[in-house]
Amino acid sequence: MNTLIKFRINKDHINLLGTNVRIISNGNSYATVVLPIDEINADNLNQSNVVFARKMYYDWDIIHKYTDKEWADACLFRLTIKKTVEPCGEECGTAYNDDACPICGAGRTQKGPLILSKEPSLGKMDICKTIAGEVIVSKRFQELMVKYNIQGMSFLPILIKGKFSQHVMQLKAESCVNVSPKTRFGIDCFDRDNIPYSNEQKVDICGHEITMAKEIYVCPNKDLLGLNLLSELYINMGTNHIHPFDFAKTAQYVGVKRGLLRPEPLYVCSREFLDIIKQEKITGVDFEIARTSEENI
Repeated sequence: MNTLIKFRINKDHINLLGTNVRIISNGNSYATVVLPIDEINADNLNQSNVVFARKMYYDWDIIHKYTDKEWADACLFRLTIKKTVEPCGEECGTAYNDDACPICGAGRTQKGPLILSKEPSLGKMDICKTIAGEVIVSKRFQELMVKYNIQGMSFLPILIKGKFSQHVMQLKAESCVNVSPKTRFGIDCFDRDNIPYSNEQKVDICGHEITMAKEIYVCPNKDLLGLNLLSELYINMGTNHIHPFDFAKTAQYVGVKRGLLRPEPLYVCSREFLDIIKQEKITGVDFEIARTSEENI
């Protein structure tokens, strides 16, 4: 496996990344670049980022490149949903149980149907999620999962303008797995310590002073593990109930409670599920290999 990092970076500061940089696109003031994550001078880049008030890069993404043999040998995968849509259930009157963690907001469960004000725009996708993490799938996706007897998921109707949709359904994972502590989380790819929270701060936005509230990224209750996933996902083998299930969510969450945003679980699936996705050309998801470990959270 080869791990790369993709930056959209201020063009004036590309030289800070070192020499082994591949530019994949150019904008007027920024460039999208890729380089091996092990070759980043993190201290140099962090110090420069502070000096330039975090304006030297705009976003980042970690990419795992696998050999054909690694793909063929793997039996467990992490599934990511590529498209995010609005609105979310909270904006449209969906009811929730009062069971979220009082510290970090993770684990809120839904009661009753997901209510939306309009049909989600899936486009050419078969699966998407709202900004609050509610997973929505096409009727085609649901029918294929039933046809192949995929285990570990259920489908719930979505209420839109007082009527249940005939085109989309809400997907729920019925099986849970635990994340191993071998999995790394953090604010960004330079966060070596997995910073547990932010401090309240005042920022200037268009001439107005705005107070940014303190945010929790790592919960002492161990249900929220970090703001972003920084490594491959490792699942604890001792609680690995992925078989006979083909689809599961993690019992622990990633992300932050911020406005309508909520911490979300990660999703894992079996080789059988992956093969069906490819065979039926189901769109809207990406995969990377998930690992197993005997370490407990």
